[in-house]
Amino acid sequence: MTPDADASTPLRGKLRVAKRELRQAHDRLQAARAALATALVAVTDPAGTLAGLAAEATPTTTTTTTTSPAAATPPTVDQLNARIATARRAVSVWQQRVQRLARRVREQVQFAAWERNAQWRPIIEIAARKYGVNADGIYRMMMAESGGRSYAGAASAFKGLFQYCSSTWGASWNPWRHDSIYDGSSQIFATAYAIHKGMGAQMWTTTFALRY
Repeated sequence: MTPDADASTPLRGKLRVAKRELRQAHDRLQAARAALATALVAVTDPAGTLAGLAAEATPTTTTTTTTSPAAATPPTVDQLNARIATARRAVSVWQQRVQRLARRVREQVQFAAWERNAQWRPIIEIAARKYGVNADGIYRMMMAESGGRSYAGAASAFKGLFQYCSSTWGASWNPWRHDSIYDGSSQIFATAYAIHKGMGAQMWTTTFALRY
């Protein structure tokens, strides 16, 4: 029921993953900002910082702990600014992805509602705009082929809104060939795509010239 031929993974699952990644990117950005604030305090108040470090360094036991120089060296202000910039870019990327996936989920829900009520005209208009073809012509062809019944021809060789045979529907030209032949939205988008590619006259010999 999705018009997107590349949606091999459920969109809601992709959206959940993107939201999780966005939260993690926000956390990294906040951590980098906090680290920068701490570093700036150390720069502007070196005496206080050194006093704090001296207090922390005062041994309370006889145990000797060896710390590697790399671990003891805090990141510089420039490094922290670079870390913040990287985190900001990640937040921006994941925000855009969440928005895009959320929009596609809403579209999918809307398409499902149209399909349940056999409201094909708005889907046809969307597909026609996408491929630059005539929505009125596609609608007339659909009505001539199936009367708008997505399961038309179930007992025959030609099936669905535009009466595809299984071999044509499953051929490599069709980006929606992995969807059910009875999927109304997929048939509409496949038909708009076929007409856009100049295949209308050969695929619908009895209705294309008269109805499109």
